[in-house]
Amino acid sequence: MSKLKLALFGLFVLLAAGSWQAYEHNFNRQPQIGYHADGTAARLMPEYSASCFQAKQKSWSNPAKRSAWRRCQSYMHSHGALQEFNRDFALMHALGGVSIIAFLIMIGMGHFGKCPARHLRGPKLFRGRDARRSLARSLRNECKRSGKGLEFPPGLKISRDRESRHMMITGGVGSGKTQTMRHLMAAAMARGDKVLILDTKGDVTASAPHEYTLIAPQDARSDAWDIAKDCRVEQDARELAARFIPKSDDPMWAEAARGLFAACVICLQTEQPGRWNWMDLYKRLCSKPEGLKDLAERYYPPAAQLIDDPTSKTALSILTTFRTFLPPVAALAHAWGHQKHFTFSLADWLEERSCGAPIILQRDGRYPQLSNAWISALVGLLSSKVGSPSLEESDSRRIWLFLDEFPQLERMEDFTTLLDLGRSKGVCVVLAAQDTSQIRIRYGRDRTNAWRSMVGTHIICRMNVGEGADDVSRALGVAEIEEPQKSRGYSGGHYTSSTSMQKRTSPVITSSEIASELGPNKKGVRVLLVGVGQNYHMIDLPYINTPKVRDPHEPARWTTENVSLVDPPSFIPEAAPGLISKAELEAIRELKPEDKH
Repeated sequence: MSKLKLALFGLFVLLAAGSWQAYEHNFNRQPQIGYHADGTAARLMPEYSASCFQAKQKSWSNPAKRSAWRRCQSYMHSHGALQEFNRDFALMHALGGVSIIAFLIMIGMGHFGKCPARHLRGPKLFRGRDARRSLARSLRNECKRSGKGLEFPPGLKISRDRESRHMMITGGVGSGKTQTMRHLMAAAMARGDKVLILDTKGDVTASAPHEYTLIAPQDARSDAWDIAKDCRVEQDARELAARFIPKSDDPMWAEAARGLFAACVICLQTEQPGRWNWMDLYKRLCSKPEGLKDLAERYYPPAAQLIDDPTSKTALSILTTFRTFLPPVAALAHAWGHQKHFTFSLADWLEERSCGAPIILQRDGRYPQLSNAWISALVGLLSSKVGSPSLEESDSRRIWLFLDEFPQLERMEDFTTLLDLGRSKGVCVVLAAQDTSQIRIRYGRDRTNAWRSMVGTHIICRMNVGEGADDVSRALGVAEIEEPQKSRGYSGGHYTSSTSMQKRTSPVITSSEIASELGPNKKGVRVLLVGVGQNYHMIDLPYINTPKVRDPHEPARWTTENVSLVDPPSFIPEAAPGLISKAELEAIRELKPEDKH
């Protein structure tokens, strides 16, 4: 094979040189010879022959050269030199054409002479145009079954069924997660769907359309969350308590404090149904121990038993734990404690037939405890309402939840409801995280694996080489490939070679490829789509330019000034007479469970 290629290369060089020599000799050096009508010889100067050659060469594409060739043709015909000119022209092009054919054969032998690797089983990874064609084919088949949905990636339509099967975007810092999510946001808002966005950096607030609803207690432009409309029954009260009082190492104290919190909420639900606000809740929570006991006995007896004797060490420890988690409620009382003209209610938003403006939940890194408390409470109540039979199933309804940097939120026990039951009710969840290990730390391995199986579309952005990229590479699996293996030997004074096909398995995409090939580039953001068909597709998403419309943050008054609440807490463990000291409280916390009573 190598000798034949060498011969073809020599033929290519020889013919190319012959073609060039024919041009130089016949058109640049040797004049064309013709004959006049009387039989005398006529010589055409080489410069004129070369200009006529150029005119004929370009006559098929250039009108000016076409006219010049007609003049040359007429002149050479009249002088009897046209036949010789055409013969030399054809000879030169014949030599050049054959040389090009020899070169192409040589290249083809090098390309096709090797037996290509053959894919036997497992998913394939498509790149570039092949990826777009394969993805378009898979999406087209899905749309035939359930109808066309949003345009993602640009130019292609995903199916309605794929929308409701949720999406998860994973990628490191600066990998293009936000740009990827913006494509889905823009498509959902353009179609008129209901959209709720978690804004962790302020960029969504700054570039949101003119019609939007901002929920952020630390921002002066925020609407007030009408908690009375969304927290109507006893179970809602317990869910709200669970968001503001997280679990502790010793669950006794947290569960008892949640009971007291729920008792205060149930009291307001009974006495002021649909009319109370965060200031009313804060006042109830700041009641004296005797007052807490009385309202618990009336509205939530299980909590009353915990502080039957407010002076006991157990009751004092419960009350101390209870008061520890009141600062977020105090901040919400500052921000939303007074009646505002604009209020927001999840219940009203879900029941409205019109989609309205997008809802933006703005998280502020300066107040992580406050942000985690109220955002987790709002999303938790949304989960309970979605899981309720009162929200009917619907094929046409679309409610999008875009939760960027999802692991930063507090653990929500009932979030699975949004992924499981939300599908049949038109709820589409888009989660974004730097690494699935972040979700695993917050929710555990089993629940994280269950969520990954519930999510129908995984979008992988660039990830740095490490455990996260290794996990993704392993999760995407391996493919079995059959490829040629050459072997050489020496026998009888001659070298011999043979080719055999051998099977091997290799990762569909390695961790180094995830770190190097994905992410932002000159064209846009390159992402890996997983879940559309049995193959994986590496797609470029163009950048979305989002001009700044407003400032990302406008500080609320309570964040810049010390504003006193109407009724300060009436229970302060360090100052109240007859209560135990901090050292005694620490001693109580160290008791064994059987000794706490």
